[in-house]
Amino acid sequence: MAASNKIHLLKDLLILSRFNKYTPVFASFAGLWSTLLAGAARLAEHPSAISPAFVLRQTGLCFLAAYIFYGAGTVWNDWVDRDVDANVARTKDRPLASGKVTTFQAMLWMVLQTLATWYLLNVMLDGNDLYVLNPLHALMIAVHRIKNGRGTDGCTYRWKHFLPVLVASFLYPFGKRPAARKLYVYPQYILGFIVAWPAVIGWAATYGQHQPFTETVRQCLPLCSMVYFWIIYLNTAYSYQDVADDRKMNVNSFYNLGGQHLHLLLVALASPVPVCMLLFLREFDSFWLWATWLGGWTASFAEQLIHFDPKEPASGGTLHKSNFMLGIWTIFACAVELLRSASKV
Repeated sequence: MAASNKIHLLKDLLILSRFNKYTPVFASFAGLWSTLLAGAARLAEHPSAISPAFVLRQTGLCFLAAYIFYGAGTVWNDWVDRDVDANVARTKDRPLASGKVTTFQAMLWMVLQTLATWYLLNVMLDGNDLYVLNPLHALMIAVHRIKNGRGTDGCTYRWKHFLPVLVASFLYPFGKRPAARKLYVYPQYILGFIVAWPAVIGWAATYGQHQPFTETVRQCLPLCSMVYFWIIYLNTAYSYQDVADDRKMNVNSFYNLGGQHLHLLLVALASPVPVCMLLFLREFDSFWLWATWLGGWTASFAEQLIHFDPKEPASGGTLHKSNFMLGIWTIFACAVELLRSASKV
């Protein structure tokens, strides 16, 4: 009986983190694209500096870190929103809203996921395989560095990458409150930043401390901006599925800004995406990227906007799935670009 209860609890915790859905993968897209393309760029600049295997390893670690941290963020979101979720048809069965998971269990699960993310971030930004194989050895290395006065710089470097998304994840659920609307703050603003920021981490995972933090941010700014507007666009359509319940509960969401002109709002939100994409791709001398990114995204956006129907809120879910496939396609395009760069070495 006890074993059965533990299995049910584990299942509920996984559901709480949305690990039973495809949505956590969205949080990894920017990091994956950035890591792969940074690898392709560095191979082209300094072929002897890194190997494709190293880039793929960093890509895998970036995926795990973003995926797990998304889970931690949803735990915090659901805890703050538990009373609201209990009165919304689509969310009333979530583990915290339904009482299947206690606050203590949820908070412990959230802390464990946050610590796991921090650990993976240390591995990525240090580039030391021993961290993966032997955590105890990693601790010994860290203590040795601190004793020799070399530990604080590395820790500060890592916190620069982790703190922005940590703070944004904390603030996200409060962006849905009516008070936030008075300040013209919508949750999609914060969510866009959360999903876009891993692009900086992914680029740093490839270039490491060979590149200053400010330069990494500058390099990734067009990609971060592109992902930022993309997430606002797709999440506005996705959250519109709950429009009836949200209005009853006075939940703040960006689609309220569109009023009766939601379709035009989505067009306006999608428009900056290809512009930011152009700014990012000009750094790469690759027809393949121009064709697969700009061509693929433009065609997909046109199809999405044609089929979205404000009279059918469920069409927001279809648009969301279409963007998920677009993200997967872009991973493929970036992986091919990495292989193309490796073949020229």
